[in-house]
Amino acid sequence: MPGFSKKKVKPLVTKTVELARAILVNDQARDDFGTVVASKRQWHVRGFGRSAKKRGFKEWYAKRIQSHNCVYVFWSGRRCEYVGRTIRGRGRPSSQFDKFWFTGVTRLDIYSVVGPGSVPKAECLAIHLFDPRRNVNSASKPKYARRCPICHSEKRIKKELARIFPLRRKRRKAHR
Repeated sequence: MPGFSKKKVKPLVTKTVELARAILVNDQARDDFGTVVASKRQWHVRGFGRSAKKRGFKEWYAKRIQSHNCVYVFWSGRRCEYVGRTIRGRGRPSSQFDKFWFTGVTRLDIYSVVGPGSVPKAECLAIHLFDPRRNVNSASKPKYARRCPICHSEKRIKKELARIFPLRRKRRKAHR
């Protein structure tokens, strides 16, 4: 009789959560991202040298972007490189110009967000949607910010699967 073991169940639970996340991103994330974002602008990288690009971006940002609450997405062709957020303006996106990966960036999308409380939610949704390759950490979630529906659903799915497949946890050794 085949039994359940942690070794067999854990990878299957992980795979189930990944499938659920993919379904949620396809069905829900685009709609939720659209409700949080007020407008989108694109800046195509121009100029020679990082300082010229930074100067050109800051001038463009001052002319074209009215909102200070933004999510920015760096693109290298069709591949998303990095997703970030800013609550107070243009300095944050241009600080990424000094990163080693910026050399291959061809475009920068700026999404103006409805309010400062929605910026973390928009950043997290953008990370789910665009799957950036340079984001090391997930989006931080301030205490009173609106929460990401994808992350919230994923957490509920993990809890439910843990309830269905209760696996023993390792016992901690008693300190003497």
